[in-house]
This record gives sequence, C-alpha cells and structure tokens, in this order.
Amino acid sequence: MSTETRAPAHDTREQILRAAEDLIGEVGMRNATTRVIAQRAGCAEGSIYRYFADKHALFIEIAKRRFPSFIDLVAAFPERAGTGTVEGNLRELAKAALEFYRAVIPMTCGIMAERELLRQQRLQFSETRTGPMKTFAEVEEYLRREQRNGRISPGASAPHVARLLLGACFGQAFFVEMLGTEGQREDDGQFARTIVRQVMCGLDPTKGRPRSRTS
Repeated sequence: MSTETRAPAHDTREQILRAAEDLIGEVGMRNATTRVIAQRAGCAEGSIYRYFADKHALFIEIAKRRFPSFIDLVAAFPERAGTGTVEGNLRELAKAALEFYRAVIPMTCGIMAERELLRQQRLQFSETRTGPMKTFAEVEEYLRREQRNGRISPGASAPHVARLLLGACFGQAFFVEMLGTEGQREDDGQFARTIVRQVMCGLDPTKGRPRSRTS
C-alpha cells in the first residue's frame, strides 16, 4: 500500500510541498522534476497535479508557506498609509524583504538559468497575478497614498521608489547568498535602516516646495 493511500489528502499535499522545497534546495529547480518530487514525497506523480497546476505553482506555494508574514505584509501595505511613520513602515518592509528574497533566490536563479522554465514562470505569474509585479504594485499604492497624505514628496516617482527599495534588498540578498558572510557587511536590521534612510532623503515632503521669503 502506498504512502499516498494511507495519508489523508492534506498530508499528501504537505509531503509534496516539503519534498519540492527540499529538492529545489538540493538539486535546483530544473532537476527537481515532478517525478523526483513524487518519489521523495512517497506518492504517485499524477497526485501532484491534484493539488498544483504545475511545478511553478508549487514554487509560489512554497514561497507563501515559508514566508506568509511577508506575503501578508505586502498585501496589506497600502493600508499602512497614514499610520506610524513612513520611515518605520518602509524599514519593516525592507527587513522582511531581505529575509524573503534570501530564501527564494536559490529557486529564482534556477528558473532564470533555463529559458523555458523562465517562460513558464512568467506565464504563471501573469495568470495568477502573483510575483514581483504584485509586490511592486502594493508598495507603489502605499507610496501614492502617503503622497496624498502629504507625508512624502509629491514629486517622488512611486514606481521608481518601490524598485529602488526592493531592488536594493534583492541585491543585498543575492550578494549574501553568492558570497556568504563576506557579502554581508551588516545585519538585516542595520541594512534596512540605512537603505530606508537613504531613500527617505528623496522622499522629504518639504523638498520641491517654494521657499518662503523669510527662510
């Protein structure tokens, strides 16, 4: 009797997710085929498609499962507008992004190394409205709302600020993953504080306003 037969459906799904996550980390995205994943999970290969459309859907689910706090933070980020401080909100986002990117970079690099895998992943992102563009959109919306609140400069470009901040976090995570401790000059908290402080220099709401005659 197979493991799949004995295990309830939710257990089989969990076994598939765990097997996929382990294998992607061990052998890379390309070599973590559905056949190998099924063998590691102790189920039939066809069972994978009962729970996931394809391997890329698995990738998305692994990211959600490992870092639900980041996914939830991004989804609700526009609602942060007008609360706390802009710098504090962006610092929390940056720190969470560093942890998230560091975890998914091994899978991401494996996908980008194979053109067909990359094409399939792009299609998956587009069809499911997930991936980096959704993250950018949520952060951009937060920034636009803060502009309307008068808490950041009306002249700031929300799309570019979002990419500057998240791109810096992705780059830092990539260098640390590639170089190890040599690539990490400071811990995540310090990097988040510093990079956000630099971004805030360009978001100062007083910049770009006409100077008073008494100033």
